[in-house]
Amino acid sequence: MSMKESAISVFNKKTSTVLVILAVIVVMLVCFRLSYWQWQRATNKQALLAQLTERSQSQKTLFSQDPDSLQGVKAVLTGKLDQKHWWLLDNQIVSGQVGYDLIAIFDADDSAERFVINLGFVPAGKNRSHLPEIALPSGKLQVNAQFKIGNWSGFTLAEYPNQSAHHSNVLQYLEHTFFSRELEVNISPLLLIADQAVIEGITPHYEAVVMSPEKHRAYALQWLLIGLSAGVIALFASKRESGKLKYE
Repeated sequence: MSMKESAISVFNKKTSTVLVILAVIVVMLVCFRLSYWQWQRATNKQALLAQLTERSQSQKTLFSQDPDSLQGVKAVLTGKLDQKHWWLLDNQIVSGQVGYDLIAIFDADDSAERFVINLGFVPAGKNRSHLPEIALPSGKLQVNAQFKIGNWSGFTLAEYPNQSAHHSNVLQYLEHTFFSRELEVNISPLLLIADQAVIEGITPHYEAVVMSPEKHRAYALQWLLIGLSAGVIALFASKRESGKLKYE
């Protein structure tokens, strides 16, 4: 190999090494940024959970708070269920069993608004044209529930809630305006979801998808280690390549 060709070869290898180093630096910066972002999310989530706990404990001022601030708040509410109005939310599956969610109206003490409440899962019978027998309890009761705001329905292809082939009180999705229109009363924009069974044989099953602060910290550590690993591997690779260039 001539001197010129050798110089070009060394130059190309050095250029390649520089490009690899730059790529590794970019990867490391991205990993460190993701690690910092996850750590920030853990801190924010910890503060949010602390606020939810504080709001859950302040029962006396619960209904005087901004509704948006009650998302995810758990509370023990006292009141009555409206025995005249109940619905079954269709297409629910719990533990492989097909059925409905029982939806009712809850009149909470100390609140001028009425609440729509999801009481839990009701297994369906073999014949879809026959609904399960429902008997709502009368009198005052305590309900362990959590608040949900925003869109009640989620994804649906139905054009309107009570689009059932068999029964008008079988719903395809939940919608705040539907209940306000049907009952002609002031319905709270907050949906109540029972955390514990209120009626025997009806099982609450809702679980909020909330990542814990500990999991965010674990992801932060994972991204940090990935970034450091990329740097260590690149360091050893560059030293090895430098050693080769010295002997060429």
